[in-house]
Amino acid sequence: MLKDELKLLAEWAARFSSAYLPVDPLAKTFLTEQVSLYQAECMRIKKVWTDLLFSQAKDHVIKRYISFQQQVIQELADNIYELSATSKDRLRAEPAEALLACLLDLRNFQIQYFNTFINENGRLPRAVLPALSGKITESAKRLIEVLPTTEMDVYLRTCILDYLSGVIGTGHLLSGTYREVEYISSFLKNLTVILAVRDGQNLTEHVTEMLFHINFNHNVFIKWYQEDVERKMESFGTAEQDGLLMKQLLLLKSIPVSITTSYDPSLPPVSISLEIWLKEYIKQVDLQGEFSDSEKTGKLELKLTVAQMALLIRLFYEEGVFALKNITELMKFFAVHFTSKKQGHISYGSMNKLYYSADQFTGYAVRELLLKMTAKVNKMYFPT
Repeated sequence: MLKDELKLLAEWAARFSSAYLPVDPLAKTFLTEQVSLYQAECMRIKKVWTDLLFSQAKDHVIKRYISFQQQVIQELADNIYELSATSKDRLRAEPAEALLACLLDLRNFQIQYFNTFINENGRLPRAVLPALSGKITESAKRLIEVLPTTEMDVYLRTCILDYLSGVIGTGHLLSGTYREVEYISSFLKNLTVILAVRDGQNLTEHVTEMLFHINFNHNVFIKWYQEDVERKMESFGTAEQDGLLMKQLLLLKSIPVSITTSYDPSLPPVSISLEIWLKEYIKQVDLQGEFSDSEKTGKLELKLTVAQMALLIRLFYEEGVFALKNITELMKFFAVHFTSKKQGHISYGSMNKLYYSADQFTGYAVRELLLKMTAKVNKMYFPT
């Protein structure tokens, strides 16, 4: 029957927060003896754990046991780390630091030999965070310096730089879990290798494949992919658009995506999220394709940008001007029956995106238009 092998270490750790340790004139001898005891106990624990690997215990039993021991190590290490960081009594701090070193050694042993049994959602001991955070920050900064010089799609490069800047700037590892650290480290390592090996050789394609492979289901990447498809659609002729969309759909269905790791495990895999979006996008394109050429040339052109049109629709909708309360159908209607001063073809996807994300320049242009209209109404009906 499996038992808590860390019990003795926990008892020793408890003594550091009490008045147990005497003020011993032979402190150096005491420290040496304590360190020897800690190291011997750690060796014993490693042997017990190693024997467990060759036992008949089932994997789920080992996983539950290692997860429990992992949590105990983290809690003991955090308590001792706080004590050693705040204690002014070196007689207590030095043996505490020695015990902390043994606990972290056991943690490293678990990672090396029981990696598949580690609870990936378990928190890392605070004692290891400064070094890990420094290493990750250094790698991220090197990539931030290199990326602007690469021959990569400028929008994809911006997407990656935004993510890396967030990793550096938010103290991401202050409450980091094993999964978060492993994912960030994998992201940095894979991207570094690709930039070194594939620079200038279809770099955008290789980086995109890497982001799919590690299941980078971050909003910035999903948004980049959607906008990239829309940009390609605008640059392609009508005859080529169907082929582009089918190619993208086939890619999403066939591209390898990790099922064991992801940026955010609470979200669907990146390929699934984008496949759902792309199928809906194709439906909208097909819907617009049902209109004849004569109907398309009969679209009403407005001297507005798509963003300005979307903001006006939003203002009318929120003021209750439209009897129809389904905003999706309203945007589809405007996409089908109107053109902007810059685009002969307006997609529902771009209309929907701009409806919720108008910028200040768009707001300024619409406000000026409304003010001119208000001035005309005043002049026509309320002359002074």
